[in-house]
Amino acid sequence: MHTLTADEAAHALGTALRHTHTQLCRQIDALAAQPEASFAAGWTDLVAGTETAFRDEERVMEEVRYAGLAEHRAENACILSALHHVSPRVDDGDHGIGREVLSALAAIISSHRCGVRIRPLAAVQLRAYQPPLCG
Repeated sequence: MHTLTADEAAHALGTALRHTHTQLCRQIDALAAQPEASFAAGWTDLVAGTETAFRDEERVMEEVRYAGLAEHRAENACILSALHHVSPRVDDGDHGIGREVLSALAAIISSHRCGVRIRPLAAVQLRAYQPPLCG
């Protein structure tokens, strides 16, 4: 088994984070542009895409032995918790709350992907949509 050098690990991690950021930003932008009639279906796709993207980036973080993995996983879990908490309301036709969370998610993904802790304002906005167990 080949052990990655620090530079190789940093490159692999940077590539994974850029890919996740790009993928999620595209999904967020596409969903934001969706008409009300197709918003709920797009929301379901976004949640599934977010889960997959986070799983993939966490796998890379494990492989490169990223020191901040536990904190990053906790932030991912908070984001997913909020998305899952809001999902039944979006499914019931409350697309307004879905669009609010989508806006907060865009801000969070932007700072989260840069290796920065979740921006305080965006985190507060997103926590409003998740159970109080997180964060």
